[in-house]
Amino acid sequence: MNLLLRPLNDINDPTWSVIILLGCGLIFTLYCVIYILRLSFKELEEDGQESKQGQEGQQQQTESGQRNSEES
Repeated sequence: MNLLLRPLNDINDPTWSVIILLGCGLIFTLYCVIYILRLSFKELEEDGQESKQGQEGQQQQTESGQRNSEES
């Protein structure tokens, strides 16, 4: 039991296991934030492209409707 719970030799020494655990947690959190931001920007780009295609389709429909009315 002395090997697992031995006291620190110097009380001012840092506890490296806690520092390493906090570092891993911060890296994982940063990864999650970057992943979420990438997904949101990708979704915004796709929405922008869909709205442009929708506007182009509406313009084409109005132009074809104008042509049909001119021909009649």
